[in-house]
Amino acid sequence: MKILSGFKMALYGLWSNRTRVFASMIGVIIGMFAVIVLSAIAIGVKDSLMKQMGNLGAEQILVMPGRALDTANGQKDLLSGLTSIPSTLTIEDAKAVEKVPNVNYVMPELETINWVQYEDKKVQSALIGTSHQYTRMQHSKLEEGRFFTEEEQDAKAKVIVLGNNIHNALLGKQDIPEETNNTDSADSQQSLWKKLLNLLTGDSVAAEEPSLVGKTITIQDTPYKVIGVLAPNAALGTSTDNNVMIPIETALETTSMKNLTKMTVEASSMDVVDEVDAAVFSAIKENHSEIDFSVVKQDQMLGALGKVTSILQLMLVGITVIALLISGTGIMNVMVMSVRERTREIGIRKALGATTFEIMIQFFFETLLLCFIGGVIGIGLGYAFIEVWNNNIELFALVLPVWAVKLALYTTLACGCLFGIYPALKAARMNPSKALRFE
Repeated sequence: MKILSGFKMALYGLWSNRTRVFASMIGVIIGMFAVIVLSAIAIGVKDSLMKQMGNLGAEQILVMPGRALDTANGQKDLLSGLTSIPSTLTIEDAKAVEKVPNVNYVMPELETINWVQYEDKKVQSALIGTSHQYTRMQHSKLEEGRFFTEEEQDAKAKVIVLGNNIHNALLGKQDIPEETNNTDSADSQQSLWKKLLNLLTGDSVAAEEPSLVGKTITIQDTPYKVIGVLAPNAALGTSTDNNVMIPIETALETTSMKNLTKMTVEASSMDVVDEVDAAVFSAIKENHSEIDFSVVKQDQMLGALGKVTSILQLMLVGITVIALLISGTGIMNVMVMSVRERTREIGIRKALGATTFEIMIQFFFETLLLCFIGGVIGIGLGYAFIEVWNNNIELFALVLPVWAVKLALYTTLACGCLFGIYPALKAARMNPSKALRFE
């Protein structure tokens, strides 16, 4: 009963000083908000990148220019990056890799920057020379039209597939509605009547969206026929929205780029990935005087990505501890000042029969409740921020696991217990006779 009585007195004490209590809770609110949001960002980024990497297929092997050093256990040290040297990978390397046993397909890529022009519109884009297997191996989707075929690739056809942003920019599309003015009011009223009449008769009035599929665009005075448009896929770390795709053979013929940016090798199955990895390295090495390239498996890239996200999570823990220590110290100072200001109240309560334990438990609960309520408010604000983000931003989704909420609540309670002991003991040890004489 004494504990319950102390809890009630703590509630009364907080309510009677609610303005000061709310001011002291701001630190905890901000700290918990930061913990929730940063946790959701870290986990969201990790899940997004892992999903993108995983979707490429575990049987895929990436060949990149530059040398990745090996760690002590023989793994690629991708965190240290690749040596900064120009690419020496060629289409002959890709053809040599195609002859490796158990290789399903090789997708060479060549990337450069160029201006794309349609009528009076001219935009800068990333020109990607690639193979007809691109959409399958990269899990890209087409919004309209088609991708180029193997026959068009071998024939060095002047065909092109546009990224969504490039397509819209060349059409001059805008995200705002068409302007209207008073002079068009009669036409607008007539249009409304037409729409109503068409609705009643079942006729469609929907206008076709403009498209460049079937039209001709120009890159460096070379005409290309647009055969498709990629669906928008803005994502963290990778996007094709600002790319234009042409057959690799066409790119080698029409651009000044002769070396590949990278190539993706698809093994026939997961069981032979290690064998194919070594064979691909050997096949490319025969065409190079020195090892100036790297052959990396998907699991090695995922491992490097996992290390990066683990570092981010450790940084998050450090930020959380610092934020809680600062806010907890502030709350302890506020409670110590509260004890000093309520010295006469403590003296009167002791004179009326309140025990040392009751005084101690009251002030302990006040600190604990202050931290807990501030933590709940901070978690609520963090959750609201995550909902707003996920409903309005498509870059990547914020993910808030249950364990993060539990950890935040437990940490808040631990903070309240730790920083509530000293003010509670200070109040409980107060001499009632001196307290009653305190001015």
